[in-house]
Amino acid sequence: MLILFFDTYIVSGVGDAGGSIQSKQSANSLGKIRNTLPLYYWQTKLDVVKYTLASYADIAWDQVVIRFECEDTKDTNDFYVYCRSLFPFAQIENERSSTALAYLMALKKVKASENDWVFFSPNNDHPFLANPSDLTNFIAAADNFLIHYPQVTARLLFSHYTESINDYSFSSPQYGYYADIFKRLIYKDNQIIVTASNKVCNDSVMLFRLGFLLEIFSLTKNSGRVIRIEDTEFYIYPDSQSLLICPTRELCRHYDSYEHIMDFVPPLFIPSGFFENNIRVRYGYNDYKAGWINVNPLKFFVGVDCDLWNLLDDLPHFWLSRISVLDINKKMPPLPDKASLYAYKKFNNPWHSRPFVVNIIRSCFIRLSRPVRILIRCVTILLRPFYSKFKRIIPINLFF
Repeated sequence: MLILFFDTYIVSGVGDAGGSIQSKQSANSLGKIRNTLPLYYWQTKLDVVKYTLASYADIAWDQVVIRFECEDTKDTNDFYVYCRSLFPFAQIENERSSTALAYLMALKKVKASENDWVFFSPNNDHPFLANPSDLTNFIAAADNFLIHYPQVTARLLFSHYTESINDYSFSSPQYGYYADIFKRLIYKDNQIIVTASNKVCNDSVMLFRLGFLLEIFSLTKNSGRVIRIEDTEFYIYPDSQSLLICPTRELCRHYDSYEHIMDFVPPLFIPSGFFENNIRVRYGYNDYKAGWINVNPLKFFVGVDCDLWNLLDDLPHFWLSRISVLDINKKMPPLPDKASLYAYKKFNNPWHSRPFVVNIIRSCFIRLSRPVRILIRCVTILLRPFYSKFKRIIPINLFF
């Protein structure tokens, strides 16, 4: 069985009222897009949550649990009606989980076996962009692999695609980039990437087995505020036996993208006419037309003349039933294969032009103890005034 467990608090207002921006750098990068490109303008948090739920509606869930509270209680009835229109048979409650005990009690109501997968979503801003069959195929591939590892704890990642396909080996450009988690490749095919690591990271953007979630929320010692797994001691902890299984194509994306790769993995937007089933798409034109979604895979970045650089087949799947007009430029030049398109190269690997040897040097540096890394960083800072003379030889920026 496949269960959607959507348990969230919806803040009022627009922008980053929910605290998704973690740094000034991220705020500046996101602001350049959200404040200047009309289609990407800030939206109300309520509309972002509605947009996210709409993206889940085409998936063939066996059960749907929606638990929510609105900061502005006047939004409660409207949101409840909206949820019911998307998921007529869902279990919908005007109560969100804010403690481990609340999560435990809510999860115990789920009518499934402990081995069934739960799409765990305390976050409310990771829309599903792919074809629903991609999720089905991903889970099937994971299950087929796990037949050989029946006793292993496994998690399936559904977001953070670009990062997850670039951090799984010593030669990867993002090896060990987060929390000193060093992965080793166990298995890879055209559907999944399977890794083990020195530490487990249970981000709340994963599919977990129901039994594992019940265990986490029953064993945690945090009796206070718990709104995500990140609030428990089971977020990051040493464990070299658990497996992380990642898809080889993007399923979901954070609505505001990811801080360090935002230039190549753009944030999302709610297209004009989405809620009215009146999206108008222009494909392959070099000029820009207001009121339309201007899509051109030959462009490198979103900007004043292009809203998306996707191929037509890679438009968000949940848009398709809401597109009222599709205008394809008949004079559009022939496209090279997808892998050759610059925007896709950068999307799949923003570091693709970095020499292989630099990845190795970086990984060696990352594997050093923290005090040694700090010392090297201090030395490189001192060397910065002399860097211009040696920049072709010494990749000082590698360590930042």
